[in-house]
Amino acid sequence: MVESLNAGLPRQLSIIVSDPQKQRGEQGKSSFYVTYQISTKTDDKSYHEAHFKNRPHDAAAANEANIIVVHRRYSDFLLLQSILSQDHATCVIPPLPDKKVFQYIAGDRFSQSFTQKRCHSLQNFLRRISQHPTLSQSQVLMTFLVSSDWEAYRRSLSGSLGNNKEEVSDTFMNAFKTVHNQSEEFVEIKEKSDKLDHNVSKIDKIFHRVVKKQDSISEDYSKFSAHLQELQELVASNSSEDDELRSKVKLFNHGISQLSYGLKDLSKFLDYEYIVDLKDLEHYIDSVNQTVRLKDQKQIDYEELSDYLTRSINEKSNLISGYGGGNFFTSKLEELAGINQEAARREKISKLETKITSLTTEVDSAKEVADAFEREALKEVGIFEEIKTKELKASLASLADSQIEFYKKMLDTWTKVEEGL
Repeated sequence: MVESLNAGLPRQLSIIVSDPQKQRGEQGKSSFYVTYQISTKTDDKSYHEAHFKNRPHDAAAANEANIIVVHRRYSDFLLLQSILSQDHATCVIPPLPDKKVFQYIAGDRFSQSFTQKRCHSLQNFLRRISQHPTLSQSQVLMTFLVSSDWEAYRRSLSGSLGNNKEEVSDTFMNAFKTVHNQSEEFVEIKEKSDKLDHNVSKIDKIFHRVVKKQDSISEDYSKFSAHLQELQELVASNSSEDDELRSKVKLFNHGISQLSYGLKDLSKFLDYEYIVDLKDLEHYIDSVNQTVRLKDQKQIDYEELSDYLTRSINEKSNLISGYGGGNFFTSKLEELAGINQEAARREKISKLETKITSLTTEVDSAKEVADAFEREALKEVGIFEEIKTKELKASLASLADSQIEFYKKMLDTWTKVEEGL
């Protein structure tokens, strides 16, 4: 696993997620789950003090050189994400890997492929949090990384987490509305985001095909190696020429088998790490877009209130000038009913003045909220760009290293084969 990159943060916080292990559920239950080992290295003394808080006899070992190790399951990561979302509503909360319902139905959720890929995604999730200047400072993150009483902490939160039904409802109501006066900055952000998402998705599909093709080629070389092994066994060893032929077939077969293993290892890296990084980046882009949509929602609220205020002011102006207050038939009906038209007009003006005063306050408040969300969204987009750049650089470096290692190994192997033949 790759360590967290924390350049620019005031402290070191390196987190590694590894060693997925299948565990049996509580006694009397037949359910199983997977735990992941989380190793944290930090120079923040509060982390070490919190880790050894309930073990006073080990307090002397609480020094910055130690690596703090805890074990968590997927549902624990979900809880961490939920708390961060609630505590930091304007931050881009990194996404978690999908629940993978199909694997649950198919019974593959304990396979090495599934758990290793999820492990790498969880590593990406924690690394992004550790690189975020606000989220990395949260108390719940420290508790998650160091606490030996996490289960007790979970139980203490039972029922205390709020829900976002109102926010979801507002988002749905505004889903088909657009911002009338979108700033050029956010227009550019949207265009760049869509282009990045399209390119990452395209690269993801290409590398899926690459993995499938490499696996097929690796399997073909493996079969070829098996046939060479049979040929080697068929060659009699009655003469020195036969021995020499057997030796050369064996040496050539070694090169073929190494080529098969090398391609398999290369495909495993692409499938377990590089493609997972691409998919996680797609999800991260979506999280950024959700934050921008939340900003848009606040701006739509402001614009609608402003329109409502403008209509109320115009209606009041029309009433004062004698042109408003209803259509001709309504006026005649009111006149026939004995309603004093002038008194009714003054009453409507009075109500409108009260409404305008209230709306003016609401519009000012909505403007402040919209501006605050816009500032936070811009800041979060900037943080995302920094993290994304580091991720792409590290991911591409790992991809290059894996390719270089493969070809170096093949060069060494086939140089020896050529010399032997």
